[in-house]
Amino acid sequence: MHLQTIAYHLERRIALSAIRSQLESYDLIKREHSFLLYKITNNSYLYIKEYGSVVFINCADDLTSQIVSFLINKEKLAINNLPSEKYNITFSDSIEVDFGTIQIKELNNDVAHIIMLNLAQSVALMNYVNKTSDLHDKALVYSKQLEKKGTFKLSKIQMRKFIGKTMNLKNNIAENLFVFDSPDVAWNNKDLSDLDYKLKDELDILKRHQGIENSLNVIKENLDLFNDILQHKYSSMLEWIIILLILFEVVQVIVEKLI
Repeated sequence: MHLQTIAYHLERRIALSAIRSQLESYDLIKREHSFLLYKITNNSYLYIKEYGSVVFINCADDLTSQIVSFLINKEKLAINNLPSEKYNITFSDSIEVDFGTIQIKELNNDVAHIIMLNLAQSVALMNYVNKTSDLHDKALVYSKQLEKKGTFKLSKIQMRKFIGKTMNLKNNIAENLFVFDSPDVAWNNKDLSDLDYKLKDELDILKRHQGIENSLNVIKENLDLFNDILQHKYSSMLEWIIILLILFEVVQVIVEKLI
């Protein structure tokens, strides 16, 4: 027997307190300020993380689409366009995580929590990796322009927007994923701790997070350089304007004296 688990990132924060009253038909088995964990049926779970991740274990496609659409507040949604992560859960006497498969001894509330938390973090990282790659590609365009032409087509307003996007992305990551906590139950149970470790290792959560941070630091260095060049450009322009004004005054004085 195997079960399918799939995680989506909705690319927005979720107000848990607002939606909790709308999901009263499901059994809320765990909750904190940052997540809600529901048990739909015996081997079926729903996990909602406030930073925008939602994870399903063994849920029908119709229910999955219905809940994701509800959380985004859209009647029709191209769910396949959302960042997603999919794994099969199988059962054995040992715990392994590899090649899209999570092998466990049994599925209970704590095991579901460990699996869904790690997938929620992973799919959120996927979303941030995509956004970071977009920013990096844009910075690369201006870098190539600077290399070939000695200048780049970027206004001060565009620069400020670029800096704003980078800062907001860094702030979102710091707010949501600055630490990757494991549930308390993982510290008290060897099997749960082993499962949590193997999931983090397979999903490369810490390495991907570090990669995003490094990429954002490179983007920031580029933006700092672009900003310095723009500042120098506008400073030079102001100097020429002042020189021309002074020259105009001098010419005007000479003309008055000659007349």
